[in-house]
Amino acid sequence: MKEFVVIGLGNFGATVAKQLYQLGCNITAIDVNKARVQDLQEHTHQAIIADATDRKFLENLEVKNFDCFVVSTGEDSHASILISLYLKELGAKKIVVKANSTDHVKILLKVGATEALIPEEEMALKLAHSLAFPNVLDFLPLSEEYSIAELVPPPKFAGKSLIDLELRSKHHIEVIAIRDVLTRKLQFIPSAGYQIKDSDILVVLGKDEDIEGIRG
Repeated sequence: MKEFVVIGLGNFGATVAKQLYQLGCNITAIDVNKARVQDLQEHTHQAIIADATDRKFLENLEVKNFDCFVVSTGEDSHASILISLYLKELGAKKIVVKANSTDHVKILLKVGATEALIPEEEMALKLAHSLAFPNVLDFLPLSEEYSIAELVPPPKFAGKSLIDLELRSKHHIEVIAIRDVLTRKLQFIPSAGYQIKDSDILVVLGKDEDIEGIRG
């Protein structure tokens, strides 16, 4: 069983802790706020009221024994930077931190965070894409140009095989999986002869402009 520590139990931290707990992970939750800790006790294996910016506290936590630390201190950028620095110095295997800005991301990575993310930006990006391109259900940016997206195939795709559609040669899109919404089955790397059904969702890899180019 994987061992996670979630530091900071605001909306983001609490949600991550609950989801990891439901996925069968062993969770230690930490916050200075007593009410937040108490609210999360049923969704953790250990809930602690403490200030994680206190290096002595982190030393006593035996940081090396955990698989990953998730740090979410809200608007307190200084706290997340200090915690990340201490965790790195104490030998934490993986440190994932919620950041407030691109500059904050840069600093966190410099002091030792394994990964720093801005959830609001990622959600805003997904919302913008879903509003502009309704048939794109979800997407994961891989770089400034390339993404993996879940795509509702246009009606003209129904009944046609992947080889007939020539998605790779004409549209520069690679279909890496197909999910049937009725059976919930997921087929990875479908064959060229696979025929698209009305109930299929295509998981595709390609440039953003190419993915957008095959909509509707």
